[in-house]
Amino acid sequence: MVALFLLFALDVAAQSSDAERVGVPEDSVSVKNEVADSTLWAQPLSAMQLETNPTDSTLHRQDYPRFDRSLTYVGLPLILAGVLGRGERHRVYYLHKEFVPEFKSSVDDYVQFAPFALATGLQVMGVRGKSSAVRYLASSAMSFAIMAAIVNTIKFTVNQMRPDNSTRNSFPSGHTATAFVAATILHKEYGLTVSPWYSFAGYGLATATGVMRMLNNRHWMSDVFCGAGIGIMSTELGYALSDLLFKKKGLVAPEKHNLVDLSTHPSFFSIRMSGILGQQRLRTPDSFKATLGDVPFLMQFGTGAMVGVEAAYFFNPYIGVGTSWQLVGHHVKHLDKPFRRPSATANLPEGVTFDFLRTGLNELCSSLGLYLAWPFAPRMSLGGQFTVGRNIFKGISVRAMKEGTVKSGTPESYTDTQQKYTTEWDFLTIQGNKALRLGTGMSFTVAYKQAYSWRAFLNLNYSFNTFTLTLNPSEWKQHEFPDAKNLPNEVITERIKKKLLQLSVGTAFCISF
Repeated sequence: MVALFLLFALDVAAQSSDAERVGVPEDSVSVKNEVADSTLWAQPLSAMQLETNPTDSTLHRQDYPRFDRSLTYVGLPLILAGVLGRGERHRVYYLHKEFVPEFKSSVDDYVQFAPFALATGLQVMGVRGKSSAVRYLASSAMSFAIMAAIVNTIKFTVNQMRPDNSTRNSFPSGHTATAFVAATILHKEYGLTVSPWYSFAGYGLATATGVMRMLNNRHWMSDVFCGAGIGIMSTELGYALSDLLFKKKGLVAPEKHNLVDLSTHPSFFSIRMSGILGQQRLRTPDSFKATLGDVPFLMQFGTGAMVGVEAAYFFNPYIGVGTSWQLVGHHVKHLDKPFRRPSATANLPEGVTFDFLRTGLNELCSSLGLYLAWPFAPRMSLGGQFTVGRNIFKGISVRAMKEGTVKSGTPESYTDTQQKYTTEWDFLTIQGNKALRLGTGMSFTVAYKQAYSWRAFLNLNYSFNTFTLTLNPSEWKQHEFPDAKNLPNEVITERIKKKLLQLSVGTAFCISF
């Protein structure tokens, strides 16, 4: 975030410097003309100098768009998040398996092109956008070409396996990169010149494409973030190259606002990410201690990671309503301790090995509420929110495996058949539930350019969840003693109510409108 604010400050300084350079010569032109009026022989020379001097940097700035001025860097943090998130990709892998295990759709194959199809359709219908048809096609072609070159180079260099173990070309997501190229084209052509709702629609469809790639079990979350960043930056480069090639030729409609005024455009759509702080613990039920031993706490919530989308519509510069959807991956600590380092009082079955397939617990949250803003400067705003919603905690388990031989009879009296068996089951399961979730928070927003903004936020959320704990220490007996019909049911189930308080600190990439 510090780097983003530095880039923003440098950009503001550059724009202020340009404004000074552009403003001065207009006065000097009038002075020259006034002098020329009193000195007749000097007038043709002054006019000729003003019209033909190729070294006049001021006129050059006015006539031709600058490469560095038209370029934005909003995609870089998303790329960085994707690269840094590769090590944490397994934490949110179970989004597909836990929340929508039956999801399978090819809609994302088509939705990725929807923003570009909309922009092209508007061009064909004659709706005035930023560019003429020729410049639009050139800018779009360069944007897609740059994206394809970058994505495919990385894909076949990194060789990362997909979540479904089908191929080694997962990182980054090509579908998501394509979708964000298409969305950024729509944003530049019509979101900045006609209506910001085009930007909202384009980036909404692009985000939906990325989510569906994960739900289809085709990509990790880090793939999607990096693909989104590459798509945005590829379009920025494509349009910057068009500025160099076409200069002002083919520019049809001017941008309504290059710099966002947050006092008049407080509404937003954002993609956000944060870290979650929380150290709540789940105690070990007394009924479990006969098997697990004298362990005071069964597990502890460690730090977590959150990704999500948020949108708000403001009725005036200060008050609005908004909603958010987010996925939280909680790191779980100490769940393996009773099995890896059992206490002296533990009574674990002999010959059983334990497997910990994951070290995280997923939470899906949604909320709706009141959003507040205080634009204390045209490009800076403080915000607050009061929300109510729901959260859903999914489960985590400890798997057990036992190998043995089948016995004929009962555990008290049997004959060994020497027939081998292998069985696996959930030895311990912790399952969450749905609960009411209350939230509040504050934010600091800095407007960038081309309707982009950056936001730093701090949120506090409270929920009262119930966790169902199930201990099944003797599932193996049904396979070892298949003839025993009256084996005792040793499954133990307990419910623990837990007040969860979560503090999240993070940043968001926003489209302001």
